Amino acid sequence: MAKRFLTFIGNALLILAAVFCTTGIFTSAFSITVDTRILYPVWLIAALALPALAALWRGKGLLLLLPPALLILILRWPEIINGAKWTVFHITTEYNKWLHVPVIFPGSNANVYAVTLFFTIAGISLTFLLSIAICLRRSASLTAFFTVPPVFLTFILTETRPDDRFLLGLVAVILALILSSALHPDDFIKRGTAVFPALVITAIILSVTYFTAHPDNHMRSGRVMNYDAQIRDMVQRAGFALNKTGYGWPEVSSGIWRFNTERVPVSDAGSRIISDQSILRINADHAGTFYLKGYSMQSFDGREWRGNSDTRPHTDEALSNIMPLFIVWAYSSYDLGVEAPLMNMTITKTGDSSDILYRPYYSPAVSGGDPYDVEFVYTEESVPQLLAALPSAAEYFGNIRLRGYNTWIRASSVYTEINAETARELLRIARDAGIDPNDDREVIAESVAKFISSSGRYTLSPYIIPEGEDFALYFLKTSKRGYCIHFATAATLMLRALDVPARFTSGFVATVPVGSAGRDVVVTDRHAHAWVEVYYDDVGWIPLEVTPPATGLGTPGAAPGTSTAIGSGGYQGGGFDDMYDEDDLYNFFPSTPTSLPGAGLTVSESPGPASIARRNIIIILCIVACVLLLLLHWYFARKYREKRFAQTNTNAAVIFAWRFISRLDRHVQQPKEIEELALKARFSQHTISEDERTAMIEHTRSFSARTYNRHNKFGRFWIKLIRGL
Repeated sequence: MAKRFLTFIGNALLILAAVFCTTGIFTSAFSITVDTRILYPVWLIAALALPALAALWRGKGLLLLLPPALLILILRWPEIINGAKWTVFHITTEYNKWLHVPVIFPGSNANVYAVTLFFTIAGISLTFLLSIAICLRRSASLTAFFTVPPVFLTFILTETRPDDRFLLGLVAVILALILSSALHPDDFIKRGTAVFPALVITAIILSVTYFTAHPDNHMRSGRVMNYDAQIRDMVQRAGFALNKTGYGWPEVSSGIWRFNTERVPVSDAGSRIISDQSILRINADHAGTFYLKGYSMQSFDGREWRGNSDTRPHTDEALSNIMPLFIVWAYSSYDLGVEAPLMNMTITKTGDSSDILYRPYYSPAVSGGDPYDVEFVYTEESVPQLLAALPSAAEYFGNIRLRGYNTWIRASSVYTEINAETARELLRIARDAGIDPNDDREVIAESVAKFISSSGRYTLSPYIIPEGEDFALYFLKTSKRGYCIHFATAATLMLRALDVPARFTSGFVATVPVGSAGRDVVVTDRHAHAWVEVYYDDVGWIPLEVTPPATGLGTPGAAPGTSTAIGSGGYQGGGFDDMYDEDDLYNFFPSTPTSLPGAGLTVSESPGPASIARRNIIIILCIVACVLLLLLHWYFARKYREKRFAQTNTNAAVIFAWRFISRLDRHVQQPKEIEELALKARFSQHTISEDERTAMIEHTRSFSARTYNRHNKFGRFWIKLIRGL
């Protein structure tokens, strides 16, 4: 009775762990959100109930699961179908971004509850299959057959990877099944109770492997991206058309790098390609992080930005860019504790083919030349707040106030222009997020920045927005993925919906590390970035960061403070967008230096010769351990078999021998006298004599030798070492 109870608990534990880990691998790789408060209790009940049902009527008790499963399907059919459609849409969209895979159920949408219901049913179905594999067969191979295919789908993604803890758990389940079979190869009941010592051995093996493995050995991102490139090449060579991957950003054509200042097709923007090509070289007399503005865009048609603000200037456009400089200077002259040092930066174009003159905030207009010098003030303070607190502002500014520009901004609606339907929906979303349109402009801007940066997931491989879909609404409601241009566009449009003048701006974010002041720092295409500019009456255009940081990497080089507004050179809050991504692209680009010039960011070094040698030793030790395990399996299985052949109970010995040859090859018809001998030992009251036992054992060994010799090398290896026969 105790053995049966232990077997039941062991089966339930393995089934629950396998379902939990398989589903966890899947949902973590595809970033699918489910409500675990519903999922886990249902799976626990199923994992306990199904092993009990499997013990009834030789496994037919599992059919008792059908009525409650059908009842759930009937009662929650619409939600389950919606969750299934959205999941299929989500997964096919993931692959559609580079391969010609049709997106199934395009535009599907479902809430977390519907997706959770779908995964609940999927988990119960997997529990049913695993009950057959584990409770009725004790089969590691069948368990792997049911769990590995969905896991395999997660390993051909280039963007995300499954949670390593789930992978380790699934490996532990399969390894525990293999070890329990090795401990008791011919006793079904004992294999069930052997789950617990097998789990202990598995835990020891995996722990030793984990603690001896070098942390730099895990380079899945780089390997998968290389495989992805090879697959693309093979597919194209075979004559298959790849799906549209987008225009990329910024554009690179024939090795020439440039920003497109005429149009930015954010809806069709494909994967962000980073080559670490040198674009600029800067030399600043102070250390810090600096936003180098390139250009701003005016009009958005629902899919792309058009109209460079620099090519359609208002009379006071230049003044609107310089006014923050005057305000900071004026305020700092009062000696009220505001630091605003005057800085100088020399900028040299090394790989930029455009006529853009990049300049840091807040500086006067710059003239042409290469290289060219820019003077600017550096502050981490809010310029609108400085103006509000500035005594006798009129004394300083007199006739250079921006009253005319303020009026033009309000009257022309150039920077508040937005599709009416989009504006209504964005306004509703903003209000639901607690953003009050009646607040001060700076409060609204900061609230929008925080909301947008938390509304999506940062990725360098975003979805291409389907034709006919409005970018902002699709991004905020469905795709929720992108890099800087996606977040900046969504924020700009939401600000416009709230009647706040805003525009899309691009340039570079570059860091001069401490100790590098006065030295040349390289700015590469990795540092290209997009953000938002917000207009404040009598102040001018103030930059606003809205892109979230890359997952788990923090905000290196950030200036102190919590506001999402960008000072003249300080980045406050949010995250550096395209300097890196969460899959650590440094592992992919072999030419990437261990310390990026001007990035303020140190990257772990690539494994050196010692690390490689250590990795190779670990691999060799693992191979040797596997070989030893197989040999021990074969040795103990053979010793156990000889012991059973020689046992005192001759009837049990004959029955064991018959089961052995039946497992060896059940398709071969055994001699009639051997079959009759087995039936007599099993069903009659006759006691098998020693001569009869000897005849059965000799036939068993002879049949075993013939079966072994009949197979090729792989078949012999499988029979002897894997099956232990």
